[in-house]
Amino acid sequence: MRPKSVILGERLSLLAIVLLLVLAVLGWSDTVAQAGVGVALFANGLLIGLFLLATLLTTRMASRFGLGLLLVMTVLNLAGFLYQISVGAVAEGLFGVLTAVQAAASLVAVVMLMRPNALAWYRAMAEVDEA
Repeated sequence: MRPKSVILGERLSLLAIVLLLVLAVLGWSDTVAQAGVGVALFANGLLIGLFLLATLLTTRMASRFGLGLLLVMTVLNLAGFLYQISVGAVAEGLFGVLTAVQAAASLVAVVMLMRPNALAWYRAMAEVDEA
């Protein structure tokens, strides 16, 4: 049985992914104007797909690789968000608020997925897989 921290981490991570999708839709016209349709589809699809893959690997298959991927992607996401803040480039209005909420949800999700009971669950699941 999955620990509560893993369940909550999964829900928060899925919320962050839904927010990524919403942000992709809201920023679609700007992204297409800057990079073109192909790049916009590839970049948004890759980002959302990798976050979803890492989340499912971590929370459903107890994958340490998935957790590592999710951690790296979250750190990069937060670094980008903090860079936007440092140069005063954070979007205003709804887009800016959703960006902040998405970054916070990603961070809290990773924290929940790295709690001691979650780490113990990953270890226990790895032992079951080895047997």
